[in-house]
Amino acid sequence: MYTDEKPCSVCGSEVRLRARDGVVEPDGPVGPSDGVVGGGDPTVDERVCTNPECPTNA
Repeated sequence: MYTDEKPCSVCGSEVRLRARDGVVEPDGPVGPSDGVVGGGDPTVDERVCTNPECPTNA
């Protein structure tokens, strides 16, 4: 199970995790040309600040 309990990097408030919408999988290999393939294990969820006044919620 994936958890991320770090506070918001902008205002320090608690964050909640929300499923990402519209994630597009690339058709071909991604990464540097030295042979690494894949998206670098991107996070499954999007971090959303719970502070309605935070600039990240604008």
